[in-house]
Amino acid sequence: MRGRWDWNLLGGWILALVVLRAARMTERDPYWQARDGIERSAGTPMSRPDSWSWAQPGGLFRPTSPLWNSALGLGHQGLGVAGIALVGAAGMLAYFGVAVVVARRLGARPLPTLAATVFTAILALPMVSPRATIVVQALLLVSLALGHTLVTRTLPRAWWTVVGAALVAAALGWFGAWLHVSWSVTSLGVAAALPLLALLSGVDRWRVGLAAAAGMALAAGSTLGPYGLSVWQLLLDVSSASDGQIVEWLSPFTAGLRLRWLPIALIVLALGAVTAQWLFRHRSGAPGSLERGCWALEVILVGISLAAASAGMVAIRFLGVAALTLLPVLAARLSAATIRWRASPRRSPFVRTRLTADYWRPIMVGALVVLMPLALVQAIDPGQPQEEEIARSLPRGCRLFADPDTAGAVLLLRPDVKVWVDMRTEVYGSAAYAEARRRLLATDGVVVPEGATCALVSPSAPSVTADGAGGNAWMKVSTTAGLSLWVPA
Repeated sequence: MRGRWDWNLLGGWILALVVLRAARMTERDPYWQARDGIERSAGTPMSRPDSWSWAQPGGLFRPTSPLWNSALGLGHQGLGVAGIALVGAAGMLAYFGVAVVVARRLGARPLPTLAATVFTAILALPMVSPRATIVVQALLLVSLALGHTLVTRTLPRAWWTVVGAALVAAALGWFGAWLHVSWSVTSLGVAAALPLLALLSGVDRWRVGLAAAAGMALAAGSTLGPYGLSVWQLLLDVSSASDGQIVEWLSPFTAGLRLRWLPIALIVLALGAVTAQWLFRHRSGAPGSLERGCWALEVILVGISLAAASAGMVAIRFLGVAALTLLPVLAARLSAATIRWRASPRRSPFVRTRLTADYWRPIMVGALVVLMPLALVQAIDPGQPQEEEIARSLPRGCRLFADPDTAGAVLLLRPDVKVWVDMRTEVYGSAAYAEARRRLLATDGVVVPEGATCALVSPSAPSVTADGAGGNAWMKVSTTAGLSLWVPA
């Protein structure tokens, strides 16, 4: 009975965390993504010339998360910005739900899983947001759980078992390809990991072949997305345009980012390395046993996490992937370690008492009683962007100059307003972002590009002038939520 209560307590903590992250979004991508979903539901082609920028950049707009954008669009059409928050919350709950199921399969207990969840969420906080990438993480865990099922559960040795496993894997690959273009890379790693998981589990050749068939089907299914094999060109376009311009594509060693991101990078890398060392020194179970299968799954998860953490030394975005992939293993290892430490006669009674669920249960319940009302207060007007009030003040049909994040929210809030650049890096290219940063961060005043008729800039900007026509000065109209609206004088 207490075990069920503890799992419910874990669920309450996860729910509070998800409500806090979904209700007050720091990301602006979900807003313009919802607009894309709305437009495509009205019949607009997926790949299309850009129509959101008054600068008319060359090239096509190709959504990188078409299925997710459609879900956000449906949420907005049904409930407004609250619908965007609801869809985002569902995505985050999907990840945490799958992670907890996998952790339980590995032998994790509820309160150590809660500790691992909170710690992981802190490390990967920017990724715990209403974005398709966290659902990709859930899909990664589901795919590996499928492989674990194929090598550990009793299955009929028949052709329909192979066909069924291949169809399920292909469906996962297809779903991921429509969910987010990054799945094209992830699916190849998972496809290779499935037969490796079987080999590490020590199962017979038939099960190794079954896992390999599922892996090949997963990889094949991932080519059935909206862009087919051309998705690789889109990935190259996104990475080349974002490199050096978007924070998540910068290295944690970058000046100005080290204080926040370098400690996280080192912690994630160290956790993966220490866990890997422990697993290789403590291989459990006989070949083909459930225990060996769980050990093999942990090895695969740690391997993927280490690969992502290594990539995170080049691009910050992969640090979140590393931490979220490691969560089930951390929960399982912490659960096992707690039992060992509690049973060790070398530990003092004081320490052993504090390693029991009875000690931590009332503390965690009390903390949740405080946290949940805060989460519910934050959930008032969920998904409301801080730019909403000042966006209403924009002149109708004006041509906006603003930072890319602000522009992303305005695209949904004011569809009549066109922007100079927004967060779609592959549409504008890196040069446009560098130019926007140069203009916005000028200490002697913001100089907007020729053709702009309204601007949203920092209240600290001393002045706003325009390129061309003698550099005519602009006037400040209003200041709201950390943004000032300027228009031509």
